[in-house]
Amino acid sequence: MQAQLLDAARALETTYRDNAWAGTSGPMDAARGWMDRLTGQNDNPVAAVPAGQAYVEQRQLLVMDAGQAGEAFTADVEQAVMLARQLDQAARAVTLQPMGFNRAALTRDLNDVETAIGLTREAVDTFDASVVMLSELVSEADIAHVNSRRDQLAFLSESLRDRADELARIRRDLRNLPPFS
Repeated sequence: MQAQLLDAARALETTYRDNAWAGTSGPMDAARGWMDRLTGQNDNPVAAVPAGQAYVEQRQLLVMDAGQAGEAFTADVEQAVMLARQLDQAARAVTLQPMGFNRAALTRDLNDVETAIGLTREAVDTFDASVVMLSELVSEADIAHVNSRRDQLAFLSESLRDRADELARIRRDLRNLPPFS
């Protein structure tokens, strides 16, 4: 079960970052950049790219015809939802059968789920911004479909938050178990 969670987490993170649904920097890079800006040590500031712009440019959605752009956009959002759902199901399986796990493994699982929460929330923002950017290119039906799937992604992000809370509770409970004698 934990192997499935690990595989699902890696697939989600890699796909979200590779497709520019979420930023390419990891949490340590983001924290380092934030500290550099806070302390004025950022000698080479890079203008922040608006949410959705990197995705739309990478996929070249603005140079496709309306039908192709709508299909590609819809397929991407559906893939994002599918990956989030797989991770949510894998995390749920771990929380339903937590026997035999140690704190270190549960900590890794918790970290993976929390990373996925951030990535899914960032993807929701990316898709929201992309809808605005593509609203005059793709059909209303495609926009409605994307918005529906985007809502599912937002729901799954909240569901992952619930899974993270459950994993944290299980990990805490392990701490309170009496040692073997």
